[in-house]
Amino acid sequence: MQTSKFSLDLLRSFVVVAETRNFTRAAEQLNCVQSAVSTQIRKLEESLQLRLLERTKRQVHLTDEGRTLLHYAQRILRLKEEALAEITQQGLSGRVRVAVSDTAMFYMPKVLKAFADKHPKIDIDLQCGRSWDALDALEAGQADLAFVTQKCGRKGGKQAGQSPLVWAVSAQSNADELNPVPLAIFGPGCIYRKAALTALERSGRTYRLAYESPSRAGLECAVNAGLAVTVIPEDCVNDGLRIIPPENFPVLPRFKTYLFGASGQKSPSAKAFREILTTNLAN
Repeated sequence: MQTSKFSLDLLRSFVVVAETRNFTRAAEQLNCVQSAVSTQIRKLEESLQLRLLERTKRQVHLTDEGRTLLHYAQRILRLKEEALAEITQQGLSGRVRVAVSDTAMFYMPKVLKAFADKHPKIDIDLQCGRSWDALDALEAGQADLAFVTQKCGRKGGKQAGQSPLVWAVSAQSNADELNPVPLAIFGPGCIYRKAALTALERSGRTYRLAYESPSRAGLECAVNAGLAVTVIPEDCVNDGLRIIPPENFPVLPRFKTYLFGASGQKSPSAKAFREILTTNLAN
């Protein structure tokens, strides 16, 4: 094993590829071209004399050795950030309170991971509800930031990101071929529910509200079981789902998210979280 080539840069590239399961997305997060990421992964595999990733035209899968390395690589990179924060005494600490709408939670895993890597000493109070709940918490002084999918008549707030909204179903399901189409969708008040139902009605596609829930987790149960079709941001579709081709279902609007901050907010922790969130959603 050529340990001299076992660098942190190679490990970081490997971790990002392993977490995104996609070389293009990894390159976007690493701010480099895809060929550079491929070269780094090849160098890492050659230095270890191991195959870490299995590549297909559409997906990237970890080998057994890759899964083992990922566990340790994530710890190594986290320790590096903690060490730098400790020895330079520049690491922020404290707590940030973030109120997030349930639909915006799609983006939280990668945002929280990026934030923890850069600011390991900041604790997070994560609140989940509907967009109006998050904005109410912000206005009541119970949250520092609100990350939502609807402005609910509030002024201010900046668009944080957007993605095409798509129809999706379990990769092993044929629920999209049923008539009427069984839907798993958020309850009344969700603007994306209204958009989806309006699109179906205009296209003449019959449907039934098979599963309704105020929470994303509730909908995922039905969709993952192969029982229903749902709507989801395109960049949040995982390996367990497949996107229904646009020729089979009507086109949907873009999924938009907004970030609100408390009036007069000067918290360094809140500012740091805002920066990480907007940077990750811009990728």
